[in-house]
Amino acid sequence: MPILSLVVYGSRAREDHSVDSDTDLFAITNDERYEMIVEGTTNIACYPLTQAISRAEGGDLFFMHITLEAKAIYDPSGAFETVKKSFVKKENYSSEISNASELGFALVAHAEHIQDYYLLNKRLAWCLRTILIARSAEQGRPTFSKEGLGDVFQDSGLIDLIALKDCENFTAKAYPQFYSAFIKYGCSPNTKMPTNFSDLMVYFLEHDNMMGLKTARLLSNDIEFEGYDWI
Repeated sequence: MPILSLVVYGSRAREDHSVDSDTDLFAITNDERYEMIVEGTTNIACYPLTQAISRAEGGDLFFMHITLEAKAIYDPSGAFETVKKSFVKKENYSSEISNASELGFALVAHAEHIQDYYLLNKRLAWCLRTILIARSAEQGRPTFSKEGLGDVFQDSGLIDLIALKDCENFTAKAYPQFYSAFIKYGCSPNTKMPTNFSDLMVYFLEHDNMMGLKTARLLSNDIEFEGYDWI
């Protein structure tokens, strides 16, 4: 996999990391497909150049993060600079907010019956952070760190919720707080959503909610009951 460019982003690019922080890397490659490589606390998102440019031109939130925050480690051909210059901010991020909200509501509704607490907490934190990043971008002040998002929305409780992304324990008091945050910053619950993860897989696929689909697939065999009420 020939690497054209390698950059660091996230807390290590912002220099607000701790000893336990992940090392988030982004690579532009000559390959034909995307690949995610994870080794311990280090992850590398590997994108072909054409796909990276396409995602940037489409205003993708991840590529907003990359273009605004990342620091180049290796970029001899200027591939990363090309991707940065290709980024075009979307007029709004309503689809991202809706998708993250719907996955978040589904996870909260199932929380007591999900056995993989780490995945539950990680995805809930991802949903909330995605909503907040999207809202901050719409306001013209895109922010990515949990502390920065807490400042932007003047809500210190958001910091603690996002920090649960690495928590492996069931945290009962946090899940109603996530629910309230999804309503406050995201979208209202859709009462027509399916009530089990098997049907949610179909729903998320139909609504182009790829993180929802991936999560529902992971959890579809990890649920102790058939459904729940949204209301």
